[in-house]
Amino acid sequence: MPSKCEYFYQLQARGITAAAAKKWLKQNPPPRGWKHSAWRWANENMTTEAAQ
Repeated sequence: MPSKCEYFYQLQARGITAAAAKKWLKQNPPPRGWKHSAWRWANENMTTEAAQ
């Protein structure tokens, strides 16, 4: 299973900065019961357009 950092690096590879991801996560928090990292939630659900 990938580490939290791996999802973070995947976001960065797509050109999404940590600041943009954190801002997006504030508006779109993971659902209750989400057992994985917030970075994974962002990586799987954040579109590149949302990062602009």
